[in-house]
Amino acid sequence: MKKKSIFAALALFVTALSVATLVSCDKDTMCYVKVTVVDESNNNNPVKGAYVKIDNNGSSIFAEGSTNDNGVYQTEFAAPAIFDVHVLDSAVWDTTYNKFMGYRTGEATFKLKTGETVDVTVVLKDHIYYVGH
Repeated sequence: MKKKSIFAALALFVTALSVATLVSCDKDTMCYVKVTVVDESNNNNPVKGAYVKIDNNGSSIFAEGSTNDNGVYQTEFAAPAIFDVHVLDSAVWDTTYNKFMGYRTGEATFKLKTGETVDVTVVLKDHIYYVGH
């Protein structure tokens, strides 16, 4: 009788350990960020087509792209870290040269956590940086 109890307890322990292992394997280990770019000079309305670069202090770990119609750029990283967001948006259309002659910027810093989505808002400043012809 004692052998059956030990065997039953061992079988229950192995089953519990297997279930715990399977549950922990399903845990989301990615880190997500949602960057929303808004325009300070336009009542903080979303900015479509702004260039977004997210990096980890200039390292080779980065993501880049453009905001969608809602002013949002989303991406994911494999590990938590502190990241910087740099945003550029074209400004001042020059009809003589038929191109943009300046840009505006915005920046933010955020910390990613495993399995979570971090929402970051970047405000494009009014100041325009002009470039030459």
